[in-house]
Parts: sequence; C-alpha cells; structure tokens
Amino acid sequence: MAFPPHAFAIHDGRVYSEWEVHKLASAGVRRFALICAIAALVELALDVILFREGRPEGIALPGWLPKVALGLSAAVSLTFFGMAFARRSELQRPIALATMLAVAVCAGGGLASAAGGGVNGPLSFGLVPVLLFWPLAMPGGAQKAALPLLAGLLVHAALVLALTGVEVTPEGRAMSIMLVVAVGAAMASATVIEQWRQKAAEHSQYDWLSQALSRPFLEERLAALCAQRSRSLGHISLVMFDVDRFKVINDTYGRAAGDEALEMLVSGIKAEIRASDFIGRLGGDEFLLVLDECEGNSALGLLDRLRARFQSKPMMVGDEQIKISFSAGVVSAGPGDPLVPKELLKNAEKALQNSKDMARNRTAMAPPPPPPSEQPKPAEPAAKVSGNPEETVIS
Repeated sequence: MAFPPHAFAIHDGRVYSEWEVHKLASAGVRRFALICAIAALVELALDVILFREGRPEGIALPGWLPKVALGLSAAVSLTFFGMAFARRSELQRPIALATMLAVAVCAGGGLASAAGGGVNGPLSFGLVPVLLFWPLAMPGGAQKAALPLLAGLLVHAALVLALTGVEVTPEGRAMSIMLVVAVGAAMASATVIEQWRQKAAEHSQYDWLSQALSRPFLEERLAALCAQRSRSLGHISLVMFDVDRFKVINDTYGRAAGDEALEMLVSGIKAEIRASDFIGRLGGDEFLLVLDECEGNSALGLLDRLRARFQSKPMMVGDEQIKISFSAGVVSAGPGDPLVPKELLKNAEKALQNSKDMARNRTAMAPPPPPPSEQPKPAEPAAKVSGNPEETVIS
C-alpha cells in the first residue's frame, strides 16, 4: 500500500514520542505512589502524637477516622506502587492512574485535617503537599499537572469545610492562602521542569553531529516499537544505509565538509518522514531509518523519492556543490513475522551489503527473519532491487 500524498511532508519535532511519554509516566507513577505512601505514614504519626490527649473542642468527628483514612491512603499508595512496579511500561493509562491516586490521597488527608480542627488545626494542610512532588515525578508539564493539582486541592478544601464548618481564623486563612500559592507554584514549576527534562533528553538522545538518534537510544526505541507492533500486528520497515564514497568527500573537501554533508542528509530525510518514523546513527556514515506501519514496497518508493531529491539538488558544502547518493538495505516485517530487533538489523545489514556488491546508489530488499521454529536456510539473494546503478557524483 502506497503512502498517501504529503504523508512525509511534516515532522513535528517532538522530543518524546507517545511510547516515550508512556514510559516516563509509568516510572513516574512508581515514584509518586511511593511519595504518597511516605507522606500518609508521616501524617499518621503526627496525628497520633498531636492528638494523643484528645481532639479540639467543637469537632464531632471520631478519633479513629483520621487513622483509618490515613492508613487507607498509605495502603492505596503502596498498592499503586506495587502495580506500577510489576507492570512497568505495560501499565495502562499511567497519568490517569496517578491523577486518581492524587485525588484519593488528598481526600484521606482532608478527613484527617477535618478531624484535627480543619483549616484552624495543626494538620490543616492535610496531604496536599504531595501534589508539589507531581512535577518532579510525572511528565507533561503544566498541561498534565493542572487536573491532579487543582482536583486534589479542591477535594481537600471541600471535605474540610463541609465536615468542620468552623469560622476561619486569620491563621487558618494564611494557611489556606499558602496552600493555594504552593499549588500554583507547582504548576509553574511543572512547565520549567518539563523544559529541563526535554533539553536533557535532547542531549542524551541525539547524535551531536547529525542530530539523528544516538545508537543506544535508537536500539531502545526500536526494541519498544517491535514489542508494540508484535501486539498490534502492524508492519514495520528498517532501512540501513550509508553514503556512497563518503571517504572521497572527506579526502577531497576535508572532514568538516563530510560532517556538514551528513548533517544535511539527515535533515533532508527528517523533512520527508512522518512523526511516527525515526532515524538514528549507527556509526560513521551509516544510519538506520525505521518506518512504522510501513510495508516494504512503500519503503522502496520513499527511498526512490529521497534518492531523486538528493541527485537533483546538490548540497552546498562551503563553496562547493556536492551531489551525494546512498546505498540502502531494507527489511520489512508484518503480521506473523518475528519482530526481533537483532535479526531485523542483521537482515538489513545483509541487504545493504548486497546493494553495495551489485552497484552503489541503489536499494536492496531482504526477506524478514524466519520464525525461530524453522531451521536456518541458505542465504538467498535480495528479493528486490531499486535505484540508479550509477556511482556517487562529486562536482
């Protein structure tokens, strides 16, 4: 199936893909749940110490209520922690789960606060301070933090005012204002922390020269995509390619020109692929392009268009015009094919070598890896070849 028109026209430049956000959020649930559990146990200890001689006058709530509420908050938090730890990146809807936990914990803290004198009591803050840790644990910035922070604060305030109904003293008003300001500061810090998080990810994920994905992160992202496509039965195509006669460019124009050519090559490819696809540097002038939900024939069509683009528009490197070409090997796997990253990379490497052996500036396509149950078969020649058999042209 061919790509629709303009399928590769836009690249949104996101630092995180959806699965990366999911992975960060899943790890964040573990951290946030642990923080909630510790906070609930600390407040339970404070409640026992502060009110061992009785509750404030005018509070009709039983003394066992805050202990049960805080104990349940700690138990629920530990349950969420255990669930997130066991399922890890397989955890479903992690941000929604963390939001539910934040509201539940603030409700437990609100009951404890009401039983201790409400907004005028020593525990007027309840468990609202756990919300301040949300930006440290969960990704998404202020957009994702707004709902849990505001919902947790409102649930706490509604429970305290509904159960106590006492007149708010100046000290209580000051404490309430401090809580509101703290939650607002947490929302602001969520934006700042998310920006720092994205900058750190950019430095660790991307190759310093070409701005393609670095090899460790490329392999991690490929493994995650293969695991995801194994369940969804979608197609995936891997394109391993390198620049033809790259050493000639380095020797003729210098290494700075070669570096600039690689940077421009990756930039040109990024401009043509979809946001769900990604490109990484394996080393030297060798790269890997991963096309999600893409069949082999569609991958060949894309490479032919890329090759025609680079051949028709020489790159300006310094004061020189350089036409570059590339040799590529493609392996495509669909429903029923084993999606093992090492095997896919091995087949893509063989296809790349086939394209070089036959003539450069072309693409060779390899069959997908056989199922593990099948015996290894003798190596077969590439099934499909496309491209221009001419060598790299330097002018």
